[in-house]
Amino acid sequence: MTQWISTLTVTLFLSTVAWAQQHQPTLEDCKLMFQDYYYLKDWKKAETNLEFIIKNSPEEEEKYYIKGVKVYEYLMKETDDKEAIRAYQQKALGLYAKRLSIFGNDDQVQNQYLSSIYRYWISQPAKYDSLASLFQARFDEKITGVSQSNMLAYFDVMRRAKKYKQAFDESLVLSNYDNISREINAQGDEKGYMEKIDQMLLEAIDLDCTKVEEIYGKDVSGLDNAKRYLNMVFKMDCEVNSKAQQALSVVLEKDPEYKLAIYAAKKSIIDKRLGDAKKYLGIALQQAKNPTEEGDVYLELAKTMTLDQKKQEAHKYAKQSIAKSNNREAYKLIGNLYMSSFNECVGEKDIVARRAVFIAAYDKFKMASDEKNMALAEAQFPTMEEIHFNSYEVGQSVIVDCWFKEEVAIARRPAE
Repeated sequence: MTQWISTLTVTLFLSTVAWAQQHQPTLEDCKLMFQDYYYLKDWKKAETNLEFIIKNSPEEEEKYYIKGVKVYEYLMKETDDKEAIRAYQQKALGLYAKRLSIFGNDDQVQNQYLSSIYRYWISQPAKYDSLASLFQARFDEKITGVSQSNMLAYFDVMRRAKKYKQAFDESLVLSNYDNISREINAQGDEKGYMEKIDQMLLEAIDLDCTKVEEIYGKDVSGLDNAKRYLNMVFKMDCEVNSKAQQALSVVLEKDPEYKLAIYAAKKSIIDKRLGDAKKYLGIALQQAKNPTEEGDVYLELAKTMTLDQKKQEAHKYAKQSIAKSNNREAYKLIGNLYMSSFNECVGEKDIVARRAVFIAAYDKFKMASDEKNMALAEAQFPTMEEIHFNSYEVGQSVIVDCWFKEEVAIARRPAE
């Protein structure tokens, strides 16, 4: 009986082996099953058949490499196991590498490969040096074939490396920036990558105004280059030198816009370049789209004229600013104009009429809610004795008769 069971066991085993040998999946079987499991979204079984196809017929068809990467991407999404995810990432990258070696060095595939490596490794600081080297190799090989999104990704790697205090060659990064900006300019920057790259470069490299000139100021004859250069000059608060003036002329001539013109004007006012300020404010006024923007331009014109010691013109522009946007700062500016005009308004008048200029200033400071300057102006009001001695009454209306005409109500200086 025992011998019979042993014989039966051996017979069944041999039969099973023979059946398995007769029914081993063929390449055609695996291709069909891969397609079925792929469309059924059974990614694990699709992977099994994919591996058979790639192992036994690596040059079969390129579509298996394309779909294979997608299989591994889906498998990554279905698990939280970090080790499993990294294993799938390695398999996906292996498919890219094998595809490139078999089917040729296609730019699109190279970009997909580089983009995948970036996505897989960007959360691993230990990989940043390797990532930077891979990008560098691709730039050196054929920078014209690198996608703009991968150019942006490179600078993301470098800014992260800086954040983690990892050493790298800054001169190489700047050289890459130079080549990349030139390439994007040639291709066109429809998605605005250069603005993002400029911001990331600031995070990756310690810039100063000298470097801004070296990197961005080489050629500002083109609109895009001029814009980027000015953006960095203003961001780093660098001197508006002759190169910056040239860049401003290029931008404001070819693509005038309110924000740049008003910013350039404010910068010119601070630097006491009043002629430039007036020019830029003229452009800003043309580009202003609403009363608030117009009011801001008139306010800056008032400031410019104040610095230029043209009080009447400053007064006119401040009033226009108020008319457009009821700007409190414009009221304050007028108040300061009045406060500084006492000596101009003296003439042959009595002390009350002369000091009425401070009452006019007080009224403007009040409109600006400027309590500090209100107190300064009020301290210069005529005293009660001066009011009575000159035959005035508190509350009486008088005209300030100076370079400006303003009706005010007589008020007394606070008691000391």
